[in-house]
Amino acid sequence: MGKTNFFFGILAAVVGFIVLVAPEASIKVVVILLGAAAVMNGFYDLLKVRNFLDDSRYKLNVMTHSLMSITIGLLAIFLPFVLFSAAEAVFRLMLYVLAVYLLVAAIMRFFMFAMLKGKDIEGGLFLLESVSEVVAAVLLFIMASQRIGVIIVRILGLAILLLGTCYAIYAYRNAPIVIEPESIKDADSSDSATSK
Repeated sequence: MGKTNFFFGILAAVVGFIVLVAPEASIKVVVILLGAAAVMNGFYDLLKVRNFLDDSRYKLNVMTHSLMSITIGLLAIFLPFVLFSAAEAVFRLMLYVLAVYLLVAAIMRFFMFAMLKGKDIEGGLFLLESVSEVVAAVLLFIMASQRIGVIIVRILGLAILLLGTCYAIYAYRNAPIVIEPESIKDADSSDSATSK
């Protein structure tokens, strides 16, 4: 586990450095990654979350959320490549689209949480997702602004770089020391041989 944590910290530091050095490219990567996450989220909701409650309003809410997630996600992934000549403008537009999507998704997640409350199903995760989607939407609105967006992305890159470095150092210093035991099998076999 220590090695995994160490390499995770190094990876986070490298990602933070890349975001710090190339914020514009990082914004494009964020759009594509959020699109992929939205598609996966949509399919997960469609296959699993829809069956949490046997209520028609709940199922309609989840179905709407799923289809919206898949559609917006696919647009975020493929639209910049389809409209390659206007890719810069499309990426900027997709930041606004994703931000609005996250706000609508947060409201829908909150309704899912409210519908599951009082049932025997743990719906607290929906509340957490709802809050995190609002925070992400605010960040995307800020990132969509040309000047402020680059500054915010650089600050996030610096924070990820510092946190990743600290995490890697912590994991390295607190890695368990593994001491290989001497071969006990040989000692046992020699003892049994002498007793005979």
